[in-house]
Amino acid sequence: MAMILPAFVERYMKKLADFVEGEVSIMLRVKDELQKLQRRLERMRGFLEQAERKRHEDPSVRNWVRELKDIMYDADDIIDLCVIEGGKLLESHHPVSAVCHPFPLFSCFGCMKFRYEIGDKIRDLNKRLKEIAEDRSILPKLENPNQDLQESGVNPRQTFPIEANSDIVGTQIEEATQSLVESLVKEQQKFWILGIVGMGGIGKTTLASNIYNDEIIKENFLIRVWVCVSKNFSETKLLQEIIRSAGGNYGQAETKAELIPILSSVLSRRFIVVLDDIWEAKVWEDLLRYPLENATASGRIVITTRDINVAKNMRARVHHVDQMGSDEGWELFCKKVFRDDEKKEIINLKEIGMEIVDKCGGLPLAIKTIVGVLRSKERSNIAWNNVLRSDAWSMSRLQTELPGALFLSYEDLPPDLKQCFLSCSLYPEDHWMHRDDLVRYWLAEGFVKSQGDILLEDLAEDYYKELICRNLLHPDPTNTNQSWCTMHDLLRSLAQFLIGDESAFVGDGKTCTTNPLTKLRRLSISNVGERVEIPNAVKKQNCLRTLIVWSSPKTKIIEHEFERLRQLRVLNLNDTGLESLPDSIGDLLHLRHLDLDRTNVKILPDSIRRLQNLQTLSLSGCKSLHMLPKAITSLCTLRCLRLYETPLSYLPRGIGKLRHLNDLRGFVVGDDRGEQDQGCKLEELQSLSQLRVLWIDRLERSRAGASALANTCFLRRLYLHWQPPEAENNQPRCGEDAIQNANKICNDLSPPSSLEELYFYNFFGNGFPGWLMSSSSLCASFPHLAFLQLHDCKSCPQLPPLGLLPQLKYLRISGADAIVTIGPELLGRRSSAVIAFPRLEFLLLSHMRNWKEWSLGVVEEVGDEIRGASKLLPHLKGLELKDCPELITLPEGLGHATNLQKLIIMGALNLREIKNLPSLTDVLHIERNLRLERVSNFPSLKSLGIVNCPRLQHVENLDKLQFLDLEHPSAVQGTSEIPEQQTESLPQWLLDLLGQHQNAPTGVQNLRVFDLKCSSTLLESFLNDVIQCIPEVWIEDVDGPSWIRYTKGPPSTFQTNVQP
Repeated sequence: MAMILPAFVERYMKKLADFVEGEVSIMLRVKDELQKLQRRLERMRGFLEQAERKRHEDPSVRNWVRELKDIMYDADDIIDLCVIEGGKLLESHHPVSAVCHPFPLFSCFGCMKFRYEIGDKIRDLNKRLKEIAEDRSILPKLENPNQDLQESGVNPRQTFPIEANSDIVGTQIEEATQSLVESLVKEQQKFWILGIVGMGGIGKTTLASNIYNDEIIKENFLIRVWVCVSKNFSETKLLQEIIRSAGGNYGQAETKAELIPILSSVLSRRFIVVLDDIWEAKVWEDLLRYPLENATASGRIVITTRDINVAKNMRARVHHVDQMGSDEGWELFCKKVFRDDEKKEIINLKEIGMEIVDKCGGLPLAIKTIVGVLRSKERSNIAWNNVLRSDAWSMSRLQTELPGALFLSYEDLPPDLKQCFLSCSLYPEDHWMHRDDLVRYWLAEGFVKSQGDILLEDLAEDYYKELICRNLLHPDPTNTNQSWCTMHDLLRSLAQFLIGDESAFVGDGKTCTTNPLTKLRRLSISNVGERVEIPNAVKKQNCLRTLIVWSSPKTKIIEHEFERLRQLRVLNLNDTGLESLPDSIGDLLHLRHLDLDRTNVKILPDSIRRLQNLQTLSLSGCKSLHMLPKAITSLCTLRCLRLYETPLSYLPRGIGKLRHLNDLRGFVVGDDRGEQDQGCKLEELQSLSQLRVLWIDRLERSRAGASALANTCFLRRLYLHWQPPEAENNQPRCGEDAIQNANKICNDLSPPSSLEELYFYNFFGNGFPGWLMSSSSLCASFPHLAFLQLHDCKSCPQLPPLGLLPQLKYLRISGADAIVTIGPELLGRRSSAVIAFPRLEFLLLSHMRNWKEWSLGVVEEVGDEIRGASKLLPHLKGLELKDCPELITLPEGLGHATNLQKLIIMGALNLREIKNLPSLTDVLHIERNLRLERVSNFPSLKSLGIVNCPRLQHVENLDKLQFLDLEHPSAVQGTSEIPEQQTESLPQWLLDLLGQHQNAPTGVQNLRVFDLKCSSTLLESFLNDVIQCIPEVWIEDVDGPSWIRYTKGPPSTFQTNVQP
């Protein structure tokens, strides 16, 4: 995490202004010196952005910036100390509850001593700041902040729609081109926009160029225009360029008013305009929208952008460019490195070459850039391995094309977001990052700029979303709410380069080296031994603000390290073997973030009460921690307390006094110890009005909860947990009284309408609460609810009318043992015009052991359509059915889920056929469906996986199938569903599908990859007669290490590890 001067100084000046105007600055007699500091910083603010930008190219500016950063860090520490010590002083003058000021009275002697010390420190700051502000060798370089701005209307990259196909490899880009060209040509609207979105260097321009040069596009659009838009474009030059490219003549016209009507008149025939590399939607809204929408002819606009918000603001239909696969990356690599006649060298260098390609992370620009490095090297495994292992991947060695493309994305960020982006480089390579953790880090470091009354966590989440929209963080595509993400390796390298010596990530056996001219502020280390040991050079500097330990399960000791780490803001020791914290943890007065998740900590020291700046305390998954000290209720600045999956007997009373809490996960109701009850009651939640996230455990202990959530009007995520009835001594505890109490408490809770996510776990009432079951009020009660999970609600015989929820995107129901049928009640009573599940994208139903029938309430046919079906599940993308053994058939009308991409059915033991889903496009995976006989009519399906479906006889009408994955023999282990001899040959349905049987219909024409797991006998039969009608075939022994790989040429290759 590197300080970005403009952002840090702006935040500090607000903090300073608040303090100067307060009572403490007067009592400490530092107001005059602090106001002097204010004035000096205010005079310097105008130079800071230019200094931050120029530090990368001018060593003298870099040193000046480094010195100013040191001053600002020290100034931040001083204000922190003033606030802490001033709090004690105020307490001595105005006694208040000891809950929020757990210190002894501030003695006169201590007060005088601190006044002198802090006064000296502030005067020293002013002296240093005056010296740096008067450095005449630097300031002239920073006096013209606008001199570097571009004025041309054309991007210096100067992209153009080249027709050469040297960068066109694999089927991915060809398929995308074909699909997008078809949409551009066939769409009946007069005018619409296609947005091609992806990170820098991923191939957006290549795809746009492929579309632009497609013959069908040329035939259908008589006017084609390509223009590359810069960040600081000239409106008139851009208009002139489009007019000229469209075959027009703008003559002497030089103003916007003159050029716009000319452009509209020039576009007199069907046109397509490509706007490459757009950074802001204003180029459309303020300039091009009117002339293009009002052109005489119909047209299409194609834009490329790194920021999905730009495309959305232009109301474009978005196409995301995905990273290249390994095979396509290798193909591009070979095109750039080898000639067509160098087949032998390709084979010899493929293994090391593929490692280099994989390190490029699917980024075409990275592949082309590293090829430039390799061209100067000898073509040998040794030379290429040296490149792979060396510093050739550092930004200093790849400073031309690649960093330029990526740096533009970074430079376009506001200063606050730059700091957040750089902070992600402290994570290990390819490590998953969670949104909530990043939000907490950013707050602890002060990276989030306050805006009025908006909660800082909400602003930080917006930062996170913005980095994703700009393709600087990449969300996990399997995670619906985008809460997990990664950072591309090359973006991480860029961030580490920009951080310089201010932060360090130390892993894989490397040692921490420090530059004597710089002070290390943040240290991230991995694979630590039994003891956390900070390098002596770092301890001597005594200015470390962040310490994060990764992948160190053996680490148990951190004693004696806190003495020289008193400036820490962030301490992350999660997933270590740490068993205890020293009392000296209480000396870390600046600490904001303490993460001990999944450690072996058994007890927290009482000294934790001294951490009066602590914002986040994370203790989730601490299996040895059973009690918390009462001192935890003294942490009055605490904003986040995470305790879930930690077996606490109780939570100390007084949690309700922590009024700043907005994230409380693991609120334990009551106490295990009966009459000695020291635990919290639900009523303590009434005073926590800032809560956004709440996790309640042991709800079965509660006896009242009517008003517990009455004041949580901002609540977004709610987790409700009951102890499973079988959990204590394997004895069921579900007497009638317990069931009625569970019903009552759940009904009383009644969450606010702000709720976005709701999770039920182990609810043992005999019906869902009224606030979830009401058809008449559900929509109004939860207008924002997007994620709903109902786990192990075993006694509820009927599901709520969830189809009425207007924003529901993700629905998961598991372990609902009392459900036998799912019918129209799930859709809810609605008028014929209301769509059921209007926003639902993912539906998962699992471990429903008694569920037999599923109806969508659409059975009456009208012509070729099913009445009401078009109003069902219009956005459903994924459907998973797992371990529903009694389910007999899929519902009528499911075929009208027109956006269905993925269907997984596992353990449906009585399902006999899966058919008629014409819209299913990406994946059908079927497994352990023991009575399944037919899979048919999937005309759009690309990938089919089949495991353990022994009675399958018919697989047909899969016209676009490209990938087939089969485990054969399909007999479930321990059964005799199919004769042994059938395991030694391919099933007839497969021969029919491949068109290799004498009675087979036309085989699958588009099949590209066939992956077969089979018996060793069947595998050996392919040694002399492999399937040659498919471009790529993988065959593996289901019980052993043997394998065969065949690739259709030219040239064809046959590889195997089976000895002849």
